[in-house]
Amino acid sequence: MTRGILLIGGLGPDTDKLKKLINTDNLICAADSGLDLALSAGIHPDGIVGDMDSLSDKSLLNDFPEESVKIYPEDKDETDTELGLLWLRRHGCGDILIIGGGEGRLEHTLALKNLFAGDNPPAAWYTAREKIWSLEGRHSVSGLPGSTISFVTAGGGPWEVSSRGLQWELDKVEWSVDTISLSNRLKSSNAKITVHRGRLLAIQPFDGLL
Repeated sequence: MTRGILLIGGLGPDTDKLKKLINTDNLICAADSGLDLALSAGIHPDGIVGDMDSLSDKSLLNDFPEESVKIYPEDKDETDTELGLLWLRRHGCGDILIIGGGEGRLEHTLALKNLFAGDNPPAAWYTAREKIWSLEGRHSVSGLPGSTISFVTAGGGPWEVSSRGLQWELDKVEWSVDTISLSNRLKSSNAKITVHRGRLLAIQPFDGLL
């Protein structure tokens, strides 16, 4: 199954990190000013969607085939990110990375978080500073010893979680819809997380990744 890459507005990883996340066989969609992020890294997306209210220069769209660009009205039910996800799924992508969205408007950030609470969540979200991904079942998390990693609940509960290898293990946390294990730390280069019930989001800064 083809992996989809969705580039969105807001701060994303620097060019070197961004290019490492993308392979030649990925299908790439830019949502609105995600096109600015793509072009800044020399990436030409396969599809472009959104209302284009935050794109730096709408004439940039002239360099792409008309059939690859879909412009929506500003008054719409979906966010540009949701439209990008729909575009990629309609083109056969089940595994999707979101790139961008860092330090943007708070309501957009919250909307992005909510995408991980529903069915068929994105595989991961990369901002300028961190990687965010959902945890269900058993996972191995790697990073530099002593580096930080945070966990927040996603979706509906109840939640039951256990861990081995964190400074503050997650077994005894009383999880609720607003619980955050903030700035936890890896005791070594690897930790084991098991989400027995519910779903968590893990948030790991780039400077702690191996």
